[in-house]
Amino acid sequence: MIVEWDPQRPRRKITQLIRETLINGGIIAYPTDTFYGMGCDLFNIKAIRKLYLIKRLDEKRALSIICRDFKDISTYAVMSDLSFETLKRCLPGPYTFVLKARKIMPKLLMTVKKEVGIRIPGHPVPVGIAGLIERPLINTSARFAGEAILTDPRDIEKKFKGSVDLVVDGGILAGEPSTVISLVDDRAEVLREGKGTLRNLFPA
Repeated sequence: MIVEWDPQRPRRKITQLIRETLINGGIIAYPTDTFYGMGCDLFNIKAIRKLYLIKRLDEKRALSIICRDFKDISTYAVMSDLSFETLKRCLPGPYTFVLKARKIMPKLLMTVKKEVGIRIPGHPVPVGIAGLIERPLINTSARFAGEAILTDPRDIEKKFKGSVDLVVDGGILAGEPSTVISLVDDRAEVLREGKGTLRNLFPA
């Protein structure tokens, strides 16, 4: 099912549908500032396992989370003064930051080193959806593992028919992946260069 939802002018019925879908263990696809993402409630382990299954992903592959704000980030990950200043320069934006995870994070989502990828996209929809459930939203690209990323919400609905409960329409999105940066132990390491400029990471 494809729906239109604007967090700045939300329609009550659609807002309630999105929230209840996630609370009840559903999986949704949504636009971000990079590509379409797919996700579920951070604390619904059954939904997370289903997400791995429908994407054909190995459960050893860590998934990132979308946070609403910096308070959210500090609840789920460890931020030093240096990492806070770096994130402050870059977020919201097309970046994924790898930080040490706090114990509140489900183990299934952490790397073996107990790290987690954090995003605050520069797009109102995913941040707004996290706000609806009042906790982070699991985030992974809308595609089967090893296949091309889907850019059209109608293609996402068709490909994942019966598996994805809702697709939030954000139009055609043909972008770049996020820039992934590890800030573990206050050491900045670029793991993947993408849409986010490195100038924000290493200012002159």
